[in-house]
Amino acid sequence: MDEMLFRELIDANGLLKGDAAESLPLRPSFLVFAQPGNASIDIAAWRAHAKRFFATDIGLSTDKRYPNGAPKVDAANIVLSGPKGAGSRLCVAAPRSDDDLVLAERADASSPTAGGGLADLARRCPTVWRVEAVSDEDALSLTLTAILASVLLGPIVSVDGQALFGVRTAREKLDRLTTPYR
Repeated sequence: MDEMLFRELIDANGLLKGDAAESLPLRPSFLVFAQPGNASIDIAAWRAHAKRFFATDIGLSTDKRYPNGAPKVDAANIVLSGPKGAGSRLCVAAPRSDDDLVLAERADASSPTAGGGLADLARRCPTVWRVEAVSDEDALSLTLTAILASVLLGPIVSVDGQALFGVRTAREKLDRLTTPYR
């Protein structure tokens, strides 16, 4: 998302204004289920995790402050640089919906490893993060998705909605990609 447009949708604390989430032009996205019940970002913890486990630097295009507590809905342009390239991706967090669960259950049922418990894990996650992606093979988005899933302790639904997987599978997918998308 264009950074200037994004900045028009956030307040002085870096949080989405009112109903701005509906006006976000989110492309197709990975869906990451999250165990925390809010949309806050502990960027220092996320950064340390990304560096340690993914050899990737991440940050926010705009700082966030939570003077009134953690929001239930928010968005961030997350900037990353690592082995698969550099760039930014829009991420939007919101409470998990029934449609999100249906998507996870369908993806789990069609998976070769169906019944592995990931749909059950998705049910226990009250929040979802959408990570914009060009495709299922968008290396930057997949890297960010794997980082979020590992920090937020939830499964991932593929961009096409056909697969439900965890961090290990995301890492395997990343290993198979040779050309980074920007």
